[in-house]
Amino acid sequence: MPAESRLALEDPAVRLKLDLLERALPARDAIVFGDMWVIEGAYSQRCLELGCERVTLVDSFETPGFVEARLANPTLNFYKGDFSDAMFMESVRERYEVGVLYDILLHQPPLLYSLHLMLSKVSGRICFVQPMLRESDDGAVAVYLPGNPAAERLHPLGSEQGAISLASARESNPAHWIWGLTPAFAEAALAGEGFEITHQAQVHAPSFPNPRWIWWGCIAERRDAELVHWSRHYRERDLRTAS
Repeated sequence: MPAESRLALEDPAVRLKLDLLERALPARDAIVFGDMWVIEGAYSQRCLELGCERVTLVDSFETPGFVEARLANPTLNFYKGDFSDAMFMESVRERYEVGVLYDILLHQPPLLYSLHLMLSKVSGRICFVQPMLRESDDGAVAVYLPGNPAAERLHPLGSEQGAISLASARESNPAHWIWGLTPAFAEAALAGEGFEITHQAQVHAPSFPNPRWIWWGCIAERRDAELVHWSRHYRERDLRTAS
């Protein structure tokens, strides 16, 4: 079954995701994060159709439909686990030319750490798409949604309804939307991981009645810049000899 048969091709956000894949591929291989819910690995299979020799999907569950797809495609691999867990991610030994992060950072309590773990498996470039807040006067903004007093104004649908659920202050789990990010925040966070945006685009999908939200995506390339990364940084104690 073609991957696109499980995607709503009339949806502008889906077209944005497919367009970025087509711009970033072909490549030798790709790793795709969180591609199982509803679409059963459709973007992972699209990577194979666009010329990848092997593709690995990483998610916390696997559907019967995806099991069938794996049986039909020996070059389609699967790691079952939490990609915000460092010990689990250590079990993913390979690095991949392309990484696909669609609708991921919205749901990650350890925001920057989850991003760091995923990008550590990517040697070349990433495709990134998700709902984002419009740019703020304050620049690179990340809004924590759980318990936010402005949650009603921030809700993408204008109120708590339908499939979009904002986390409460006491329940910030990945089943809910946790973060509202601006494109400038994503650009800065990617730069901190050594990635530079080479292409970006946005669409105003009708799924968001709240005009503060847009679909935004980019392709970002890993550069050879020397990083002083927060994961390796620590403050040395002030050692003084006794007088």
